Amino acid sequence: MQDIRPTMAVLRILTAFLDDLEEPQYGYQLMKATRFSSAKTYQILARLRTAGWLDRSDDPEASSRSGGPSRITYRLQEAAVPKARHLLAEARKEFAPPRRNSHRGRSDDRP
Repeated sequence: MQDIRPTMAVLRILTAFLDDLEEPQYGYQLMKATRFSSAKTYQILARLRTAGWLDRSDDPEASSRSGGPSRITYRLQEAAVPKARHLLAEARKEFAPPRRNSHRGRSDDRP
């Protein structure tokens, strides 16, 4: 599994996967969850898959229901889950608003 560059877009896709690890995700679901275009969504999915973070599979039942081609599903690999959580935690720290000093403006010699 290769490291990936954690852009904000990648982090949003990873968040969508982490929100429901039990269910495979469809590209269209991820587009709706992130509000990304199809091009952006599928570029990120391709990068994650190439880096070994995602499994991709066909959902043959989707074609029998819709009459069209089978849908492709994506699932975050088990080994990628802790890495994804770590990237998100690091991003939260980096982009968190600065803490305010609750004692600002107070004199230390006040009773």
